[in-house]
Formats: sequence, structure tokens, C-alpha cells
Amino acid sequence: MKLIKTITAFTLALLAVRTSCVSAADTAPANADKILQAMSAKLADAKQFSYHAQREIDPALLEGRDMAEKASVDVSVSRPNQFAARSVIEGHVRRFIADGRNLTLSDETKNVYAQVPMRTSLDGLVAQLDEKYGFTPPLAEFAVSNLYKDFRKEARSVSYAGLEMVGAGFLGLGGVECHHLALKGPEADAELWVAVGDQLPRKLVATFKRPGHPQLRINFSSWNFAAPVRAAEFTFTPPAGAEKIEMWSKARMQAANKR
Repeated sequence: MKLIKTITAFTLALLAVRTSCVSAADTAPANADKILQAMSAKLADAKQFSYHAQREIDPALLEGRDMAEKASVDVSVSRPNQFAARSVIEGHVRRFIADGRNLTLSDETKNVYAQVPMRTSLDGLVAQLDEKYGFTPPLAEFAVSNLYKDFRKEARSVSYAGLEMVGAGFLGLGGVECHHLALKGPEADAELWVAVGDQLPRKLVATFKRPGHPQLRINFSSWNFAAPVRAAEFTFTPPAGAEKIEMWSKARMQAANKR
């Protein structure tokens, strides 16, 4: 009985502290647009960084899928032109490497890879891939030099939805206090959680204005701006027996589909 009373008192004390903190924070004005700008500047100013993400995409956003796609993604960035992502999707290990000279896509599970010349910056990498091949690297949007500009291009409005804990466990412990932002756009509405302490994104949920309201959900963790990114992250050496395949452009795929 004494133990139960102690736990109850501890719980109430935690809730009281949490309530007082939120109430105090609510009295201070928060500018959603400035929070978005600060997050963009933090990422753009970093010469090197890495992070982990858990990404889930509803099937309505993927061609030929009837189940959500879940991916575990590790990303490394080295400005001005190096980007690497390693994703694990349903047991398949895939790598995306841009070293400033070449772009390489590989499927380690199938032991195949494709490589094309691509001498460009990170901004150019995202633009050229989208224009020529119809896709962007996993989470490469967070490596461009002006993420704020891209967000505002897609969002008609940005508003502040309050303070929330992201990744919290029992009684809200162990989470990260975040600014919750709401972005409204013509194609999709998004919710973004940005950590109060380090101004880095912790969670993103985009809901698309299509039948069924399919979503893209991303949880960010393990941000590292301190340890230098290893050069090996951006180096690709074909494994023994790997088959090199051709990367088709959008134009070639469209032409093939018309036949």
C-alpha cells in the first residue's frame, strides 16, 4: 500500500511539473516560420552530418503496392556534393551514393548496381535526378542548401501547434521536447516536429489530398554533427560478382511504355 501511494505521488509530481512547464512555454509567443528557418539554417550551415530515419509510406503513394513500405535509412552528408544513404526495405539492402563525380545505386541483396556520371552540388543532384530520372534520393531534401525555401514552395501557410514530446515512453519520459508545426499546401498537409534544444527535425507526417488520405511518416534520430563523416561512406566498390545494369531515364521509360 505504501509503495502504491509513493508511485502515485511520484506520478502526480511529474504531471504537475510537466503542466507547469507547458503553461509557462505557452505564454511565450512562438513564430512557426522562424522555427522553420532556424531548422533550415542549422542543416545548411553544417559541413558534415549524419542521422537515422524510420520511414513509412502508404501503398497509395507507391505504384503496384498493396501494403505500406517501411524502411530503415541511414544518411550521411558532406558538403558541397557528397551524399550517401543506406536503406533496408523488407530485407533488401540498397545504397545510394553521390561522390561529386558519379551517382551509384546498388541493391546489395540482388548484387546489382547502376552508375552514371553526375558532377553537381547537392542541390543540383536533387534537381537533376528528379528532372531526368523521376526520383530523388532517400531523404535528400534535408541535405539541400535551403530547405526552408522548398518547404515554403509547397506550403501555403505555416502555423504553430504547440509544444509536444516526441519519442516519449512511460509517463512522457525519455522523449524530446519539440515545436509542433502545421504546414498547409495544395497537394498535401504536413506536420513537422522540431526539437526545441537543437532545432533539428524529429518527426514528419505528410497527408496527401488523395482518396483515402495516404501518408508519408518519418521519424528522425541519432543526429550527429560532431564526428566527421568517413570518406568510405561515399566510396563504392562493386562487390565480387556484382552485375552492372543500366539506369533508364524518364524519357526512355515513357517511350518504352508507349510501345
